[in-house]
Amino acid sequence: MRQESYDKFWKSRAKNYQKLEWAIKGEYLHAFLDADNFCSKDTILDIGSGTGIIAHTLSPFVKKIIGIDLSPDMLSHAIEHRTDNEEFVKMDVRKLQFKDESFSKVTARMVFHHILEETQEAMKECYRVLKKGGQMIFSEGVPPSAHVKQFYTEMFRLKEERLTFMDSDLLALMRRSGFINIKEKIYWMQQSSIKNWLDNSGLDTDTQSKIMQMHRDLDKRGKEDYNMKETEDDCLIDMKFIILIGEKSY
Repeated sequence: MRQESYDKFWKSRAKNYQKLEWAIKGEYLHAFLDADNFCSKDTILDIGSGTGIIAHTLSPFVKKIIGIDLSPDMLSHAIEHRTDNEEFVKMDVRKLQFKDESFSKVTARMVFHHILEETQEAMKECYRVLKKGGQMIFSEGVPPSAHVKQFYTEMFRLKEERLTFMDSDLLALMRRSGFINIKEKIYWMQQSSIKNWLDNSGLDTDTQSKIMQMHRDLDKRGKEDYNMKETEDDCLIDMKFIILIGEKSY
């Protein structure tokens, strides 16, 4: 995606990003943050910080947190509410401007599916800037089953350019970069609203309608895998998120 198109895409999303149910859901935030023992000595790098949701949640418990993102519109929301131990910088994760072993922990929630090129290089950079023995806390949304992978990919194609990961893809991404002792947790966000997601997506109404109809037209097995409940104006689904915690070897 060209920079001009990229900036336009995220500008349209930045305005209502804080209204997205999945992004601000307390249970998902807690599941992500409880995956590791953050402490007052930690210096954190938050990848794809966006509007700063993870950074703002973590900052009271750590020494310093630096959030990076490529979208100035997203970062403007983060900067507006920054605290003294938070810093937000426009930066590409594939070319981190930090020295080796600069951070005790790296966090990355729902960002790697946007890294269409040099995805492995981005993960290697996360590994490089971690201190020995440091940890990366990494989470992505995945299809609830292999059966709906094609639907998931085609549905998201209407919304944006992105990668579709399965659980094994995420594990492989970390292992190939050198992470060890990787622990995996699964978080199910139950009965999430597709309408809420579409209303705050920045998409035009025609595309929103097509995506909603795709959910309604999903086959019986797919709806069962999503535990889908249909209402007059919405579809409620169980969303699956993988949370991985990997260590950098000494």
